[in-house]
Amino acid sequence: MAESTHILLGDDEDALRSVVAERLADAGFAVTEASSGEQALERLERFAFDILISDLRLPGIDGREVLAE
Repeated sequence: MAESTHILLGDDEDALRSVVAERLADAGFAVTEASSGEQALERLERFAFDILISDLRLPGIDGREVLAE
């Protein structure tokens, strides 16, 4: 069995984030969700994700800052 690609999905809109996460998981990706830039950075400190998908307009630390880190 091939190892899944791990995606960190950051978006503050719960409904949208859930739908996108579900579709990505259905396509075989391992998805971890983050509802804020701070939460995304916490998750990035604990795991090296293959792909980061982030809303650029997040409350607090925005998506651009998350990408820079």
